[in-house]
Amino acid sequence: MGWFSTLFGARRGGAPEQDILELRIHGIKNTPPAEMLGVPPGEVRPDQADENGGFFVPTVDPVDPTDPAYPPSRIRREGYSWGLMARYGGGALVVVGQFFVQLAWLLILPFGLCNTAYWTRRIPRQIVAGEWRAGRGAASLRVFALCLTLLYVCALASVALDLIGSQCLAGTASCPSMPGWLNDFFALPDFDRRGIRLAMLSLVPVLGVVVLLVVSHTARTRYEAGIFGTVDKMRHAEERGGAAAADPNGRTPLATEGFWGMTRVRLPSELLHLAGSLFLVSILLGWDDVFAACSRGSSRIPAACWGGEPAPLARWWVSAAVLAAIVGLVVAIARVMADTDTVTRPSRTVSTAARRNLVRRRLRLRERWAGWTLLVSVAVYVLVFVAVAVPDPHLNYARIPFLGLVISPAIVTGVLLAIALSALGWRRLPEWPRSAARVREWLPAVACIALVVVAGLAVALAVLLPPDGRPPEPPSIIAYSMSLGALVLLALVIAFQPSRARRREVLRYEGWGGTGPGVVLLLSLGGAMLLSTLVVLGAQCWLSSPGAVPICPLSPGDAALITPGAYRNFGSTVPVLAVLLLLLVAVVAVARMRTTPQFTTPRTEGGRPLLAPLRRYRDGHVPLTTTSGKLTTRMLHARRFAGLFHRGEPILGALAGLLAVGCAVAVSFPDTWRPTALLDFALPALGLIAVSAIVTIAENAIATKERPIGVMWDLMCFLPRAGHPYGPPCYAERVIPELRGRIVAWLETDLLAGRIVDGRDTRSELERADDELAALGTPQRRKVILSAHSLGGVLAVSCLFTLGADTTGGLRNVGLLTYGTQLRAFFGRFFPELFGGEVLGVRRSAGPSLWSADPWLRQVNRDQADPPVERPGDGPEPTLRELLTQPDGEIAWINLWRRTDYLGFPDDSYDDNDIDRGADEFGPARYLVKVATHPGYPASAQYMTALRDLSRRL
Repeated sequence: MGWFSTLFGARRGGAPEQDILELRIHGIKNTPPAEMLGVPPGEVRPDQADENGGFFVPTVDPVDPTDPAYPPSRIRREGYSWGLMARYGGGALVVVGQFFVQLAWLLILPFGLCNTAYWTRRIPRQIVAGEWRAGRGAASLRVFALCLTLLYVCALASVALDLIGSQCLAGTASCPSMPGWLNDFFALPDFDRRGIRLAMLSLVPVLGVVVLLVVSHTARTRYEAGIFGTVDKMRHAEERGGAAAADPNGRTPLATEGFWGMTRVRLPSELLHLAGSLFLVSILLGWDDVFAACSRGSSRIPAACWGGEPAPLARWWVSAAVLAAIVGLVVAIARVMADTDTVTRPSRTVSTAARRNLVRRRLRLRERWAGWTLLVSVAVYVLVFVAVAVPDPHLNYARIPFLGLVISPAIVTGVLLAIALSALGWRRLPEWPRSAARVREWLPAVACIALVVVAGLAVALAVLLPPDGRPPEPPSIIAYSMSLGALVLLALVIAFQPSRARRREVLRYEGWGGTGPGVVLLLSLGGAMLLSTLVVLGAQCWLSSPGAVPICPLSPGDAALITPGAYRNFGSTVPVLAVLLLLLVAVVAVARMRTTPQFTTPRTEGGRPLLAPLRRYRDGHVPLTTTSGKLTTRMLHARRFAGLFHRGEPILGALAGLLAVGCAVAVSFPDTWRPTALLDFALPALGLIAVSAIVTIAENAIATKERPIGVMWDLMCFLPRAGHPYGPPCYAERVIPELRGRIVAWLETDLLAGRIVDGRDTRSELERADDELAALGTPQRRKVILSAHSLGGVLAVSCLFTLGADTTGGLRNVGLLTYGTQLRAFFGRFFPELFGGEVLGVRRSAGPSLWSADPWLRQVNRDQADPPVERPGDGPEPTLRELLTQPDGEIAWINLWRRTDYLGFPDDSYDDNDIDRGADEFGPARYLVKVATHPGYPASAQYMTALRDLSRRL
């Protein structure tokens, strides 16, 4: 029966038919359906839902008819639950085991940040439907994603090939916790050689990448297969409504055809990442086999290595395989960079169907390229595997450290850091000029690229010039100085190049002053480097511990395990970075908690008046209070506490800067500069943290199938995967089509009279598309009000843009009620092309201040001084405000917020406007006195007032 079995709700005691659908969408933290619908636990039933989420309806009404949560008789209330879609952590192959699945999800976290960074770039308007133009920085970001995978390969290879294969099993280090079965296996006569040992253990990093691929891919296919029919319906309606037509001015990304059904990192990217991993393992294994015997573990290659027989270089087939692997890795990088767009040709004369065929043909060609690249990588790896495993009488280096990982982690980290630093200017610097007359505009971008290259080469020279074990000499000092100077110039160019007043005004309303892509990539790099360091140092701690309980001995002793320098360097900086960040947070908290400020408050409609209301700041300054009643003081303190959380943007910016410093130290610091005392403290501490994390993951794997750190997945996974192919699936790719299908099914009920036979829809695709247009764009008896909390507001807005793409005159039967949202303050700043002021039709928001008593002081003053947003008709296409504006001029959009909400903000302005209203700051009157914060909006009297107002406007 599908949707048609749920279109008519039960009536209460002869009440009129329910013709308004109130569809609630929860926010982060996976609010249970019963709590979302305001009924006791167990009093809900699924309606078009599965174990991960879907639509739920209450089986009873709230007990007290005077309760604000009691719906009017005309309203049918439903809830949409999506939380488990963002948190489901099981579903991989049984042989992998739930523990390794949970560990894999933790390692995938930086991949999710990489995907988020993709959408913080300047996304171009999409001109041709069905295609995707990625814009500046997309190719570099794909290389960044590949290097993240390679960084994990280096970490796993450091444990398997270096710590275990070249130190523990070789007897050069004491490893009392080494598993006995592993020692016994490699003590067998056929495996008691360094070559076969390393060849066998090289499978560990390869299998690690395969596990990441399997876990991510399984989580995607678990629910994506069930939404293809809904996505097809969306595409047919978009084609009929005009969204699929080419637009010379371009379309807002959220309103383009197929935005939620278009996979931007497909099978070719997955195969190329696997191929790149195999190429890197081949390089590490082959490089060690060629040079380890003559270099004696040095990071440099002595002249003896270039001689003839019996020097290792005489094994030309291994050298040729290493060269082939290097070439293959370069090819994989080039293919990753080339697979960013799906644009076929500049001509717009091709029909939509023909263009889709061209896109499919290009994608199939990319799959063939990726498939051949993977086959070549497998062949090269097998060749190196066999060459290393076969005994050679000329080689006798059983106790030599593994050479391939001496500088490989530092090289990969350096490339990642260079891309992240260059990304700081992707939004701030001008676009590439379209004519030779404007060529001067792109000189700053070229200068940034040149400065990053100079800084990287200078660091490489500084690290390689001094002999092993000796402090840097004057040439190295000069190289370090050149690198530092280049980075300073890079910062100056990025900071001061946007000299035009208009450009600076635009950057004020973008996250971190327009450096969002670089900040998020630095957070991704820092997370990946921290996890890699914990893997390596945790393994070192576990192997070095004499007992069952890891103790990570402080004294290294004569037979200590030695890890690659990049991990030691980064590990030694982590405590310093953590102390500096905590010190910054503590200083801000102490400075702001010393006084009690009185913030401005929004106007409220219905319910109790707010305590200590303030409509405007006199002379633009925040007043301070000294004496007030007990309840008033408690409320003022709650507002002040919420204001501390509103400073998250500058705190995250500071964290990104600290992580950049840590990664720079990991790449460039020589061993002689590393503080021994700090290292002796940091490395055991990080090792214990790693072991504790493993224990926590094991407990989580036993108790639940949810991914670790569930809130992070809610925030990262609402936009389609576009950066890293092994990234977490986008739950909105299921949520948006399902919400859209439910809305359309409710609205077109009256149009289906006589056209549903035995529960079967007899309409053609063309008739269905026409009915959908009529249901959305012409007045109908039935109405829908999307009621969205917090992050649910982002999902609701995204759904409305897919509906608005079908119409030409706006949405006549759909209203929006948001509460506790971050549409303007966070998402509009971090993703301007998706949720910015020009897209939503609201006033833009500047960033919060770290030091002001009110973090939004500048924005409050600006909102009170600026005129309201113009009425519809000013832009090239409808904004959200215009889509929801009714023929009489009223806007079917109301947003509730309160100053005590640590995650809730106005959607239009801190001044009086026709969208934003206040909500009670105390809980319902029948409860004990409790300050209302982020949850609980539907229980307020203002919620029901807003719901009735929206019903009237529609």
